Amino acid sequence: MPGPSHYMAGNTLMKILAEQGHEVTIVAVLSENNPPKNFKQVVLTGVFEDFMANINLFEKHTESLTFSVIIHSIFANAMTENLYGHENFQKLMKSGETFDLVIMEDFLFEGIKYVAHHFNAPLIVYSTVDATVWMNPYQGNPDSPSYAPLYYLSTLDCEMTFFQRTQNTFAYLLEHFVRHLYRIPRQNSIVHKYYPDAPDLNNIIYNVSLALLNADSSVQEPLPRVPSMVNIGGFHIKTPKPLPKDLLEEIESSKDGVILFTLGSTVKSKDMPEDIVKILLKTFSKLKQKVLWKYEDENLIGCPENVIIRKWLPQNDILAHKNVKLFITHGGLFSIMETIYHGVPILALPVFSDQAANSKRAVANGIGKLIPFHELQENILDAYLEEVLNNPKYKENAVKRSQIMLDKPMTPADSLNYWVNYVIRHNGASHLRVSSLNLAWYQYLLLDVVLFISLLSIILFYITKLIFKRLLRKISKKEKTT
Repeated sequence: MPGPSHYMAGNTLMKILAEQGHEVTIVAVLSENNPPKNFKQVVLTGVFEDFMANINLFEKHTESLTFSVIIHSIFANAMTENLYGHENFQKLMKSGETFDLVIMEDFLFEGIKYVAHHFNAPLIVYSTVDATVWMNPYQGNPDSPSYAPLYYLSTLDCEMTFFQRTQNTFAYLLEHFVRHLYRIPRQNSIVHKYYPDAPDLNNIIYNVSLALLNADSSVQEPLPRVPSMVNIGGFHIKTPKPLPKDLLEEIESSKDGVILFTLGSTVKSKDMPEDIVKILLKTFSKLKQKVLWKYEDENLIGCPENVIIRKWLPQNDILAHKNVKLFITHGGLFSIMETIYHGVPILALPVFSDQAANSKRAVANGIGKLIPFHELQENILDAYLEEVLNNPKYKENAVKRSQIMLDKPMTPADSLNYWVNYVIRHNGASHLRVSSLNLAWYQYLLLDVVLFISLLSIILFYITKLIFKRLLRKISKKEKTT
């Protein structure tokens, strides 16, 4: 994925493995400025720039279920073509290098699973979210639209109504049809365009040793997991570093505390519509607290005295400070995990993608409030800020969630390293593979059993009916003779 947050996640994951002594080769759209010695980078130059040049995250779009499902597959196909067609990646594939393991991000990229086959190595997939409708089939994981909302549909709640479950069911069915009738055939053709001797994609896409999920029970609702699926949510969170002197002074000099406001690495505050900026500045000017705002421009007209802007802010390090009272966030999953880790309440302003779903989970967990970005109004913002800042239940719930996240036998980073080594030690760990993956779809759904029982029932019914008819005839004949 070319997005900055996806790059950050994958880069952090691979750096953790490099720091544990693994020789790592990473294929990404950006480069690490201070890589470890055993960290080789293959940069897909131009892909990130092209992606960001054609996107306006603040532009409001009418959400269409069909469009959302189809556009994700169109995008995945384009990214698959970008990868296989890139000169730097082709050099890697022709290099003759050998690998003990291939790790890839799982985001509808079935075609990229060929890379593991090419290098004859076990495959681990990594998801930046929880178990998804496009990951579950390849792990044999139970998957039902009755309780698991499709993650990028912002209209769905954690506990869905009847109509939401209906919408979710349609989305699931559409995703399955699009996957089999469009996405996999298209990605199959892309793979064979560059590697004519490659096997059919359908014969290798189920060869996945392990799935690493950016999930944690303190953040997301519990979902089924087969043994080959492992939660590592929070792996990116590091021990807080000392804050820069100027920031530390700003935070500690505010007797009423501070509010941290950032919209993550992809969404830029400087690109906000002017009317939204005015609402935010007017509202912030009424607060007793200082507001630390990641604003990517040095000039912000009408900035109140209590608002401190910086082009960049060390989010995790700031959230760790006890004087931070609230985190205003876009609702990205990594940000939600950091705020729960540090026990800080939130006010979420989701802009796009899974941010609304993440924010709804945070609200359901009682750690904050939610205002969709395009519905932001001054009176609502005033009321929600006052509610979260002054009602202790939000802080209490955030602290409870933090305790749940921290209560583990090993850190997520240690768990990541353990399971990667486990797959290598056990040559792909095929013993974790569930037997349902060996069944045809009609066998998995028990359609053959249902058909057999139905036919048997029909046959027994007619045999019984025939026996009763003959008995009745005999009885009737006896009565006539008597």
